[in-house]
Amino acid sequence: MPPKTKFTKDGIINAAFELVRSRGVDSLSARSLAKELGSSTAPIFSAFAGIDEVRAAVIDKAKSLYAEYLREGMTQATPFKGAGLSYIRFSKDEPQLFKLLFMPDNPDGEPTHFLPSGDENFPAVLEALHSKTNISEENAKKLYNHLSVYVYGLAVLNVQGCFVFTDDDIDRMLTEVFTALKKEMQDE
Repeated sequence: MPPKTKFTKDGIINAAFELVRSRGVDSLSARSLAKELGSSTAPIFSAFAGIDEVRAAVIDKAKSLYAEYLREGMTQATPFKGAGLSYIRFSKDEPQLFKLLFMPDNPDGEPTHFLPSGDENFPAVLEALHSKTNISEENAKKLYNHLSVYVYGLAVLNVQGCFVFTDDDIDRMLTEVFTALKKEMQDE
């Protein structure tokens, strides 16, 4: 009978996830992952076609963790605001995973990573906004886009280590910006 496999696919993914979580996506290579596992690269390439497949699995795991943050935020009294606060909290708690998901290297310079329509959670968050306001769906999308840029800026400050605002400051600031933009959208 052949010896039992020491490294499972899930175990390799978990090790890769923790490596990226602590040191960033640029630290992930077959060699660094093998070192993390305490093995050669053979188990990695036995379980995966290549390091890009491992990276994709890490991204999926990071998206799942972010989705937990978002679900928790959507249970707040104001779900749309809760979603924004969760996004900012994720950036503070998980800066390397935030970079992986929301600050990818983009050689073309096209700003696509923070615009909400590309996010798989967009429909649920937009519905939370639209159902709680008296503005059209078109204006709800505009409001969401404006606030996404604002929230993204606050999150990036966290990732860069610039913790200049307290949680209470951020809560208040989001309320003020939301209220002003909502009033603008209602007046249109």
